[in-house]
Amino acid sequence: MLSSGVKRELTWIITSAWVVLFIAWLTNAWIICFVLYVLAYMGRQLWSMRKFEKWMSGGSQATFPPASGFWSELSYLVSKKQRALEKHADLHLYKSEQFKAASMQIPDAIVSMNYENYIEWFNTPSKSILGLHRQDIGRKVEGIIRQPEFLDYLKRADYQDSLVLNALQGKQRTFDVKIIPYFENHKLLVVRDITELYQLAQIRRDFIANASHELRTPLTVLKGYLELMQDVPGEHQVLWKTPLEHMENQSNRMQAIIEDLLTLSSMEADSITAEASLVDVPEILKNISVEAKQLGSDQHHIEFDITPGLKLQGYTEPLKSVFMNLVANAVRYSPEGGHITVRWYLDKEGAHYEVKDKGLGIAAEHIPRLTERFYRVDTDRSRVTGGTGLGLAIVKHVLEHHGATLNVESVIGKGSVFRCDFPLDLVVK
Repeated sequence: MLSSGVKRELTWIITSAWVVLFIAWLTNAWIICFVLYVLAYMGRQLWSMRKFEKWMSGGSQATFPPASGFWSELSYLVSKKQRALEKHADLHLYKSEQFKAASMQIPDAIVSMNYENYIEWFNTPSKSILGLHRQDIGRKVEGIIRQPEFLDYLKRADYQDSLVLNALQGKQRTFDVKIIPYFENHKLLVVRDITELYQLAQIRRDFIANASHELRTPLTVLKGYLELMQDVPGEHQVLWKTPLEHMENQSNRMQAIIEDLLTLSSMEADSITAEASLVDVPEILKNISVEAKQLGSDQHHIEFDITPGLKLQGYTEPLKSVFMNLVANAVRYSPEGGHITVRWYLDKEGAHYEVKDKGLGIAAEHIPRLTERFYRVDTDRSRVTGGTGLGLAIVKHVLEHHGATLNVESVIGKGSVFRCDFPLDLVVK
């Protein structure tokens, strides 16, 4: 279907053609009339084109150029499209300004950079936290923040983890630095002052460590007297045998909790200060196999599948704790006669320590919280089996020290798989 502009143009052509034909018939000057008609039509089109060009270049303030026919229709369509684009641009500008206004109210320093780390804009807190000024827009961030740790972090290709700095731009406070890639090779630098949070976490760690340490002495005294009362012969042995055994079990459990708390505090405080050494994992697992059979009292079938000669660069004692902890958990939470498989193997992704059992299994909602301190899936069973609720928290922190991760898969009624994944750069064959 023809548009109104095209219809008007055809109407003008047909009408003017009839007028020219009539004049040519009257004057009998057919050629002259035809030439004049063509020249007039071309002049009209050139005049309309000139008006349209002037309007497109911004030389005319009219909504669309004062032309008729086809050019009038074209001008109307272009004007309509232009108004839609302007409305769309205004909406995007409004959203952009809204985002910038919101970012100005966030207490964290936010700096937008392009792929070459040139600063494009920043919010108000960036002035006080990073010392930025308006004239810093267009400068490279490396020329403003020159701390070696930050520069190393900036060069990374993977910004999944954040960087914690104890000082920044001359301020002796604790900052969490995070780079977030966004929108076609742009980056957001987000700097948060976490001094208060860091101090609270440190106070909590110090309290746990100090309280656990102070509890060791009175607990040792109590255990000593319990042992003495159990060893002294007499009529009281019949009456007090069961209560004394319960007291001894609970004191042993408390001692295990204290030891685990001290170990966990040590891990959280990054107090592994010894040099990493060659860890003979097959030898460790050989010893654990003997301990595991004693722990299970021969009530479980435990199978070890160990790749010989596969060693790690790391810390021996913490890794022993990890390996034994996972085996002990499998024994505790497997029914009598349960089958447990322990594997130590290598693939293209790294070395893996895997403990698989056919025990009770763990519901999916519990798995993300297993490494929380004192978190238990079955509290009553943990108390009966002697679990402290700290074992997997210790496992998590030891693995983090080694750049490794803990992966858990479990199905209720079918069992669980706990797998420690160590990166290839720690593997020694």
